[in-house]
Amino acid sequence: MPDYWIWTFHNEKVPSSEHGRCVPCSSTVDHTSKMNQAMYMQEMLNNALGQHASFEEADNSRLKESPNKFTQRFYNLIAEANEPVFEGVTESKLSICIRLLSFKSKWNIPNQALDNIAKLILDLTPPNNYLPNNYYEAKRLVSKLGLESKKIDCCMNNRMLFYDNDNGKSDASLLQCKFCGHPRYHTIHVGHRQKKPIPLKSMFYLPIILRLQRMFASMQTT
Repeated sequence: MPDYWIWTFHNEKVPSSEHGRCVPCSSTVDHTSKMNQAMYMQEMLNNALGQHASFEEADNSRLKESPNKFTQRFYNLIAEANEPVFEGVTESKLSICIRLLSFKSKWNIPNQALDNIAKLILDLTPPNNYLPNNYYEAKRLVSKLGLESKKIDCCMNNRMLFYDNDNGKSDASLLQCKFCGHPRYHTIHVGHRQKKPIPLKSMFYLPIILRLQRMFASMQTT
């Protein structure tokens, strides 16, 4: 339905402001579209875990039993990564790492350039800090959130994907498309050293299960 931004047609209560008035849909959408995701990383993480208070208070009020090992490991990661990078600032190590990776993605910054940016930040901050030393360390910390991506080779003519699945498809080892015969990799000149083959075309697959788990960890998104 056009302009149907707030779900109210299934006996839900209309969201209200502190003064009891309905929140205008258009202003809410406009404000949301202008929000900088990197700047609001801390707020997003708090919402995702429902932790508007401390971790202990949230656990005692919402959980009747202890979280499983996977969830507890995620909580520990968030608690550790959300420590301020140094005294007197609100930015955490996790938020800094995510902002660095977003810069790289948005402007296609080379890895070495990002390493030098991280080194510059380290040189300008107090010695006792929790900042990432380089791009590899930032990427490693963010990858622990579990929202991984998988790179899958595909045909140059978009005829097939080179992958295996549980339904009997075993195409991951093929060297050419089984429909059009186009090669999977760039032509490699055999020399003294055998190099890893470079695919002509690849795509990224984002596994949905972990992303659904993150969504359902939040009362708002649930």
